Amino acid sequence: MLIKDLINKHFDKLSESDIDTLNYVLHHIEECSQMSILELAKTCAMSKSSILRMTQKLGFSGYSEFKYSLKSELEITDNQPNTDLFEIQLNEFEKSRKMFHNIQTDPIYEQIYSADTLYGFATGWGQKNVLEELARNLMSCDKQLFIIPAEREFDVILSRMNKRDLVIIISLSGDLTHQMDTIKQLSILGIPTLSITSLRNNKLAELCTYNIYFESTKLGRFYGFEHRSFIGLFSILDLLYRGYLDYSLKKGKA
Repeated sequence: MLIKDLINKHFDKLSESDIDTLNYVLHHIEECSQMSILELAKTCAMSKSSILRMTQKLGFSGYSEFKYSLKSELEITDNQPNTDLFEIQLNEFEKSRKMFHNIQTDPIYEQIYSADTLYGFATGWGQKNVLEELARNLMSCDKQLFIIPAEREFDVILSRMNKRDLVIIISLSGDLTHQMDTIKQLSILGIPTLSITSLRNNKLAELCTYNIYFESTKLGRFYGFEHRSFIGLFSILDLLYRGYLDYSLKKGKA
């Protein structure tokens, strides 16, 4: 949902200062998408806590999610006029492929190969579909990926994990506000983790042992809905599967 739509939806909750600040944001989305919470507070003569409360009134978990929404809105604005959807698909695939081949993949393959148990957790419907496809592919390589269905189960199963396991986490933004305590526990316990996200600088990637990145583009707002492509995510997980298959076959022959 666009920022202006959220303002209309939650208008009764907003103070006069909130409305003035959001009016500034609407007219300077590009600049505000790059500002820290302190910079926006100073620009609008607000306190840091007031800015945080304002974003929460709009339904965001915090300023980071609000800022990410601004960046996403810019993508919609940029892509909506005269969009070549097929060109976007090719660019997204190529960028994701390049990012994948720029990382050291052998340590990831070895971690999958030697893991006692593989766990997978994904946020969002699209991400979960891709995770299920990865689980099917790994099963054909004699590796079972146990998919954690929800946040509560993630907390429960944490006590069963050990340093010989691998936890794969797929998130669009990498901003897992509600699961961050669990992710931190994995790091503290020394349990290997692999983050798969669309943004390079994010909290999830900072806490995980290994990182893979993909390109994901908002195609625009059509028929009353925002459309997003996950071809980049599908492609890098297919590359992960093919790379692991090749690695495991060579490992078996060694």
